[in-house]
Amino acid sequence: MSSLTRRKLLGGCAVGLVAGLAGCSADAAMFVTPVDTPQAVGQQATASPSTDRPDSDTAELVAAAVANGTNRTDSTTAPYQPDRPVVYNEAVYKLTWSEAARDTSRTEYKITMRTADDDRAPDTDFEELSAVDRNRLERFPELIHNYAENPESEVPEELSYNIYYPPAEREQSAIVPDPQYDTLSVAGQPVELSVEPISVSLDVYQYTATERAPSVSAFGRELRRDHRFELSGLSEPERKLFERVRSDGSFYKGAFDDVPDGAFTQLADHFVSHPALIVENTTGEWLTRYAGTDYWVTIDFALHEEYAERLERVESL
Repeated sequence: MSSLTRRKLLGGCAVGLVAGLAGCSADAAMFVTPVDTPQAVGQQATASPSTDRPDSDTAELVAAAVANGTNRTDSTTAPYQPDRPVVYNEAVYKLTWSEAARDTSRTEYKITMRTADDDRAPDTDFEELSAVDRNRLERFPELIHNYAENPESEVPEELSYNIYYPPAEREQSAIVPDPQYDTLSVAGQPVELSVEPISVSLDVYQYTATERAPSVSAFGRELRRDHRFELSGLSEPERKLFERVRSDGSFYKGAFDDVPDGAFTQLADHFVSHPALIVENTTGEWLTRYAGTDYWVTIDFALHEEYAERLERVESL
């Protein structure tokens, strides 16, 4: 299970959105994955834009950073901030970024869809738009569909977003800069369409990439050598809990779990006493060896603030 999937799952548990899932509502979670080879270790410790974020913008950013460094812009923050090294052409790179002492601007489009208040037939259906328009505007049908599926809500009279179309995409668009349609059928709802160009100020971020290892396997071997620790000296409740998580793959700590009091926190003590390979917010990731097998262990302490505050990351990954 990827770290993104884990965060979504635990977040859903914490707010009670994942009905019927064991451990909800959870205030912490542990995930244990066997990593039998250096390749498996390296895969856990790296991000791959081509699979984790299969959008062309991110893959192009990494490729440009590896080639000779690159600049990217965003109105709020650096557009790509991986929490671990990235893989490009089978090698592993450390990606770094910083805000440049300058800014720039670009033209975005404020696209507004209003519920049509008459019986006129839509000019076309959303699904008939070009792939460029469908991709850029995909949030509109998703939102309208979600509203329509919820009997306790009403479709808002107006939905509006600022959306950026790169120059090449504008040539393929029937929506920007000047819409070819006045009305669309979106998720079965007739809407009026309006488009307004706006100038947006953007910060500039400089990206560079430094080769960290010639391959994912080589990176995994290095992590084994420098950062793996032996999980030993467990009490009987700690041992039973770890072996249960090892077997099930995951464990959610909450008011209704069936483990002895203190077993989870005492097991967690073994991990937070070592620097984690990855730390992101309340989550730490470690490489450990138990009973002759290597495991990648992820713990999200979520509501256990005292443990989240004890998380430390290795000096360099």
